[in-house]
Amino acid sequence: MKISSFALTDIGKMRSLNEDAFLLDDDLHVYAVADGLGGLPEGALASNLAVQHLQETLISKTSNGTPDYEKVFHFINQKIFKVGRKISSETGIGTTLTVVKLNGEEMTIGHVGDSTVFLFRADNCQQLTTDHTMEQDVIDRLGPDASLDTPSFYAHTLTRCIGQEDTIVTDILHHQLEEGDRILICSDGISKTLSGDELLNELSAAATPEDFLRTVIQLINNDHGGPDNSTGIAIFID
Repeated sequence: MKISSFALTDIGKMRSLNEDAFLLDDDLHVYAVADGLGGLPEGALASNLAVQHLQETLISKTSNGTPDYEKVFHFINQKIFKVGRKISSETGIGTTLTVVKLNGEEMTIGHVGDSTVFLFRADNCQQLTTDHTMEQDVIDRLGPDASLDTPSFYAHTLTRCIGQEDTIVTDILHHQLEEGDRILICSDGISKTLSGDELLNELSAAATPEDFLRTVIQLINNDHGGPDNSTGIAIFID
């Protein structure tokens, strides 16, 4: 399969600092987005450390096949947890981390937090990852309609992230790829601003991953006020 990819990050209109980070490695076919927690100190440091340690770990331990996500995420979590306790013994630091590895016709995902992986196939949009948020916990327990009665901050309050505890539970997902698939890995500045249908609409008009991401971020900033940092990696499978 031919893979084309593009990554883009934007500070948005409401933030004074971009606390997102990403990794795009077409040689290893590894792609990741990390979103530092703005409610904690040094969100940008946390996200950049996550990406840095991810790249170091994958280059040293694997070039083919599927990473051992449990070990990789545990290693990254330990590193960030220790740094965070030096910065603030009371709060620490934290970040989301969502990683995609492509190996032939298989995609594997390692995921903690509320960054998102979308799969676009045959005019459908599917969110592959589950948000680790208070809102999602309510939905899981009471059904999707229950989210209508939850406070707005529930959607942005994480129940799981990298760096807050000395252990971490990692979601690990496997999906088969097909010709024509489109993948978007993004921070919640994209996923919580535009719906899947809106993303699909912009994707249908985009000739390249770069066209898609530039249009999406322009739409978020111009039509939705750029409420957060927006970071995405678009991958086209042909």
